[in-house]
Amino acid sequence: MKVTLRNQILISVMVILLQILMVQSASEPDILDDKTSEMKSDSPSNSTNFTSSGGSGLVISGEPAYVGDTLTASLIVTNKGNSSGSVSIQITHSDSEQIFQGEYISISPGSTREVSTSFILELPGTNEFNWQLSVLGQTGDTDLGGNLSIEVSNSQILNITTDSIFWSASEGLEIDVSVFLSEGKSRPILLAVSSEVAGRTENLQEILIDANPGRRVIDFSLGNPETTEITIQAIPVQWTSSIFSQNITTESVAAPYVDSSSIKLEAIFNPEKPSPGSRVFVTITLTNVDDHNTQSGTLRLISSSERTILAESTVPSLMPGSVVITEMSISEWIERDNVDVEVQWSSDGVISTRIYSIEPNIDDQGVELPFDIFAAGYGILAGILIILVGTFSWRAVSSRTPTTSNLRLREVKESQSSQLRIEKREIECSFCDQRLMVPNDHVGGVRCPSCSMEFMVGEPDESNEASEKLNVVKSSDDILHCPTCDQALRVQIEKRPVMSRCPVCKTQFMAEAEGV
Repeated sequence: MKVTLRNQILISVMVILLQILMVQSASEPDILDDKTSEMKSDSPSNSTNFTSSGGSGLVISGEPAYVGDTLTASLIVTNKGNSSGSVSIQITHSDSEQIFQGEYISISPGSTREVSTSFILELPGTNEFNWQLSVLGQTGDTDLGGNLSIEVSNSQILNITTDSIFWSASEGLEIDVSVFLSEGKSRPILLAVSSEVAGRTENLQEILIDANPGRRVIDFSLGNPETTEITIQAIPVQWTSSIFSQNITTESVAAPYVDSSSIKLEAIFNPEKPSPGSRVFVTITLTNVDDHNTQSGTLRLISSSERTILAESTVPSLMPGSVVITEMSISEWIERDNVDVEVQWSSDGVISTRIYSIEPNIDDQGVELPFDIFAAGYGILAGILIILVGTFSWRAVSSRTPTTSNLRLREVKESQSSQLRIEKREIECSFCDQRLMVPNDHVGGVRCPSCSMEFMVGEPDESNEASEKLNVVKSSDDILHCPTCDQALRVQIEKRPVMSRCPVCKTQFMAEAEGV
């Protein structure tokens, strides 16, 4: 009985509890439905939720700002969602509506990263911008955004000026310049030195400096460049200078002067006695005994009589005390006796010369006569016999008939003796120094049998002076040019003043030394 009663009591309690639960379930059906819906929304979907970490907001770096500067806007972004996403910052200028879009940065769930973008300031004064956090693959604006205001000053002025230029043989070319930067921020500047060689620009030196506002002096040591003009530029690095800047300067430079007598020339001809038409090799030694460097120059072999260039070559610059040996060749030797070859070095207006007289090789030519040598010998003997017979006959006639000497033969003898009594004087050729004998009273042109050049002796004819005024040509060395055809002639300066005659156009002129 006790067990049955207890069981009944338990059954009754359980029934009561079950009824209570059923009543609560029937009275709150909407609350259960709402909770079930929220769980379905969160569990199956993947979403992102980007927020500014710690509410730090947008940070601008690079101020104070100037026209042409590039600023950087950055934002610390946290992804509180359950899916990865990529975001970037987009900045729009309020007036020009120019848009600056940064790089998209991928952020995983629960991670925090810095997102940034750069934008350029192009207008002075107050610049208004709108910014927005852009999510890749999502349209519309996000909750992260706003506007910003930046005060922009005019661009800084950058000037460069040349303080001094000094060029010596020992130290080379040295240039001091001053760089001026107006008030504002410190700026990186690239100083570039260049020159123009053969129509192209050649960089000589570059220096990167961090310039503070104010003036700064920079020294350049450029060695010995082969140029006459130097350009120096101050180039802004990742910023823009004012349009009123003068950041480029060009200066003319000149290498130290070299005395032509300080350049010594030595030439060796191989063979020493060349055959006409053969190839001749010439070894030339250049020595600089001056204290200055020379520019690169030109070496020429010139025929002194015709002033034709037989060979030409370029030689490098000569350092003080340096020796340069070069070899040149003459493809075909001139067919003439005693050829005078002028070895000439020239560089930047400086000329040094030396003349060599070369004799031909007669032995190598062989004996090739255009006539029979035996016939020539017989002819010479016959001529000698004829002269002897004529001499004896003349003597016999003159001794046998003395009375007829007054008619003809004595006149002949007297004319010959009078010709022997004509007084002569010795002169020198104005071109080759050959010594010649001319009558004392001779006035006019004389042709030198050695060099075939013509020149004048004595005073010019007064009648010619009345009808024609002679030209006067002056020079500081032995070489001068005809005033009519510009032919180069050689008249020794020690013989001047002297009347000369051009062998080409036959123009007569007075050759004088310059400065007399």
